[in-house]
Amino acid sequence: MAEARPESFELLRSTDLDETRQLVAGKFCEHRLALARADSVLDYAHRHTRVGQLSFGLMRYGAEVRIEPREPESFYLVQLTLAGADRMEVDARALDCTAALASVVGPDQSFRMNWSADCSKLAVRIEREALERHARSLLGDMRCPPLRFRPDMDVRRGGASVWMRTVQQLLAELGGAAGLLDSPLLQVQFEQLVMSGLLVWQPNSLSDLLGRPAPEPLPRHVRLAEEYMHANPGAPITVEELAGLTGVSVRTLYNGFRRHRGMTPMRYLKDLRMERVRQDLLDPGQPRSVTALAIRWGFLELGRFSADYRERYGELPSATLQRASPARLRPGA
Repeated sequence: MAEARPESFELLRSTDLDETRQLVAGKFCEHRLALARADSVLDYAHRHTRVGQLSFGLMRYGAEVRIEPREPESFYLVQLTLAGADRMEVDARALDCTAALASVVGPDQSFRMNWSADCSKLAVRIEREALERHARSLLGDMRCPPLRFRPDMDVRRGGASVWMRTVQQLLAELGGAAGLLDSPLLQVQFEQLVMSGLLVWQPNSLSDLLGRPAPEPLPRHVRLAEEYMHANPGAPITVEELAGLTGVSVRTLYNGFRRHRGMTPMRYLKDLRMERVRQDLLDPGQPRSVTALAIRWGFLELGRFSADYRERYGELPSATLQRASPARLRPGA
């Protein structure tokens, strides 16, 4: 990448702190950036390229810096340390990232970074919607648990080492051949190779499911019922209505969901509505009231709702609402 052609990689450079923060925010997210030493001189350099739903950046700051990003909402970020070190905190867990240890963070995770003056990294950004859609396609399931990775990636051995070398080799080829991935077909294959490797080789919340044998095809009546619930999550749906829409008996519908989803159709609908509540809690444009949003999606027993929400997402709905407050981190703060 150091010899990447200009037409393959965009080059960003600056020695000004505010300008650097703005340039980096344009590629990732809003954040706080500060020099660890007032007398140090910034020398920011960043080669950046995008391939479909993936972005790659080879970057350095040239000075010891402290970085506190806003929690990424729309992407996952893998950072491979090529030189120097970064003393990170991911969800208050300390990580000493060097050439032996990379980091993986995703939506709803807080993290801080402390780059050494000689630190350089390869940052791989993967859009959230693309990675989660790819995970569902691998599982053959329109619905799966939230995707969350273990933050530490040991790149000295195993699949993580293979993944890192694969990414570096592909980028080296890309840097030496402008237009290599202009073909949409090759671009999709490149994306899927990177995403599949990360999902399979880096421990995450779906690892157990991904390690299982491929499931048998989903019966038509289960698929139709799921599609209807996804299209009408706020409607007053009954199991009898679903059975009528799919052309099977209530018993057959129950058995299909039990066999293929491990739950009843109504529990599936409840989980779907719970996810809609979480999406609204994370959306600053929605009412800032847990009670109002819970009732909107049919949860009238608020105590039970809060308990179920905490069991599913590991936090109370009020905590989700507070984290999503637009005043929590203002750009340039």
